[in-house]
Amino acid sequence: MYEMVKRSIRCALMVAFALGVLAQVTNAQESNRTGEDIQNVLLTFHLIQADGFTGDDPEISDVVNELRRLFNFEGYRLLSTSAFNVGLVPSSSGAYLRGDGSQRIVPSNSEVPLTIMAEVSSQRSTGVVRTTATLTDARLHSSNEPLPLLEASVTMRDGQRVMLGTARRSAGEPVLILVVTTRIDLE
Repeated sequence: MYEMVKRSIRCALMVAFALGVLAQVTNAQESNRTGEDIQNVLLTFHLIQADGFTGDDPEISDVVNELRRLFNFEGYRLLSTSAFNVGLVPSSSGAYLRGDGSQRIVPSNSEVPLTIMAEVSSQRSTGVVRTTATLTDARLHSSNEPLPLLEASVTMRDGQRVMLGTARRSAGEPVLILVVTTRIDLE
């Protein structure tokens, strides 16, 4: 089990790194207002199932071409959309702004609750945020800790979309892909 979790995290980090290298895949917008502190970050998460689904899902039509370039699956369908605001406040040193948030979801056609957690930080006056996104199985296990399915940290600009993948939890379960979009409010 531990090895599977390590492989999932390694896969997610490799995908996040590849997406950073392939900056042309994202729709990042440079802020014209750098030099101002970030007040609030709106994070939108799309949880997508990658498997043999061959129909077109109109809710994710804008990302399917990007998914096909990055991953080799027959089809994709949206399981859940979550959005939440993360307000940033100065850290104890005052050099960084920090905030976090989480949301519990139950994806369509599943009885297994999941939790999306996000920790967001930013150096003051940079206009970019560092987001650590974690997708966990909300059920507690023998260690009384939720089972992490995906955890990755990425640096994002306003409007940027990043795709994070994870390995299968078991042979019979589909691959989950978490697509994160950031909207930044400056002071």
